[in-house]
Amino acid sequence: MEPLLELSNINRSFSAIDALRSVDFSIFPGEVMGLVGENGAGKSTLVKIISGFDNEYTGSLKLNNKETRFSSPGKAEKMGIAIAQQELSLIPTMSVAENIFLTGDVAPVFATKTALVMKAKDYLSEVGLDYLDPYLLVDRLSVGEQHLVEVARLIAHDPQILILDEPTAALGESDSIRILDMVKRLSDRGKSIIYVSHRLDEIFKICDRITVLRDGKSIDALPISELDVNGLVEIMLGRELKNMFPSRNKKVKGEPLIKIKNLWPDGLLQPVEFEIYAGEILGLAGQLGSGSGEVLAAIAGAHKSRSGTLEFGDLVFLPRSPKEAIEAKIAYCSEDRKYDGLFLGRPIIENISSPSLKSISKFGVRSTRAEKELSQDISAKFTVDASRLTSEAGVLSGGNQQKVALGKWLSINPKIILVNEPTRGVDVGARAEIYQKLRDLAEQGSAIVIASTDIQEITNLPDRVISFYRGAMINEIKLEDMSAIKILSSITDPYSETSMQKEEN
Repeated sequence: MEPLLELSNINRSFSAIDALRSVDFSIFPGEVMGLVGENGAGKSTLVKIISGFDNEYTGSLKLNNKETRFSSPGKAEKMGIAIAQQELSLIPTMSVAENIFLTGDVAPVFATKTALVMKAKDYLSEVGLDYLDPYLLVDRLSVGEQHLVEVARLIAHDPQILILDEPTAALGESDSIRILDMVKRLSDRGKSIIYVSHRLDEIFKICDRITVLRDGKSIDALPISELDVNGLVEIMLGRELKNMFPSRNKKVKGEPLIKIKNLWPDGLLQPVEFEIYAGEILGLAGQLGSGSGEVLAAIAGAHKSRSGTLEFGDLVFLPRSPKEAIEAKIAYCSEDRKYDGLFLGRPIIENISSPSLKSISKFGVRSTRAEKELSQDISAKFTVDASRLTSEAGVLSGGNQQKVALGKWLSINPKIILVNEPTRGVDVGARAEIYQKLRDLAEQGSAIVIASTDIQEITNLPDRVISFYRGAMINEIKLEDMSAIKILSSITDPYSETSMQKEEN
């Protein structure tokens, strides 16, 4: 059988940087091809070439055994290639049906809402949303449902090849399962899927073959049956990764560093109370919208609360702003580093020093020498290339951006570090580095609190887990009782008889 799409000897350079070097890639009809690699390996560049966003490359691209080159995304779409990117392109204030037929040749010139709804049902069914009312406005849907509507919009154009770029990066477990089920259905119906993801467990669940990019070069695609996770990681990194997660503390000694009392963040059904200890990593587990992220942000003064106090040494207060939290040595990394974690258009050195301008200034004048020394020290601790400190943060890979977003808080010598989704959109190598650094900080006496929707992460990194479900705190799971099944049950169906039995056991 001939490949549906075949790329040979693809090269793409940006000034002095070779993004792709002699890359080969192919996909067959009905195949799910995993595309993996570290941040900066060239995945995004290759996807842009396939989807028509970049035609400044050299090499051969054949579709249906015919040499071609896409001059624009529109041309690629007309030739049967569609891409669902991480950032949704839906219009929230329009209905589901209207969004599906908003653009392209399938969009009727004149149509009533009822006619659009009737046409939309078939496409919604294909992505597993047959239960959804097409009249609903998009902003009424969950994030996972919005991603599926985005795919339904693309399927309406009847593509031969569908590219899914990190489709579950911002989703919880249940919505991620919907995406994976949809991929299987589309593949069974003959669609070819290019699946780009850092979540290797998903790659092994749904892909037929895997293409690895490393340093801009492609490794020959391998059947999924010939690989395991460790073998794939070794190919991706070019080295063995012995332990993804560092060893954990079995016991946390001493008095609590901070007591959370009657904290009631907006969006939660009831107040929460728990304690945080120095030297531990505490995990807040829950799906998107469960309340775990809101609790974390409220402690940092970045989310409004109806009530609550933090008993923190001699302080009894509730931060009303991030500034108040920072003054109390509480650091906070949000789940969206590009939105409020970094100044993407400013140099890395300025990002690192931004939380502690007072410490590097005298009479309101910043000392460039002090700033350089501080930034070099922190960049060394977080393995950020010191020679790039004058470069804009926006040019870094996702993993290095996350290391800067986290590392900058060392400048305030934090006692508590709150991190929402610590490795979202981060490759496997950088993940291991970040996990180790969080553990190092805990062992140095800081208290680390993470909120995560990644089941592997929340099961294997924290010393203790507090679970959340639909705006309520459910329970605390100690290290000796911790398992993926127990945590998953607690955050998806905590009130079922099965979950109750697991809790009792």
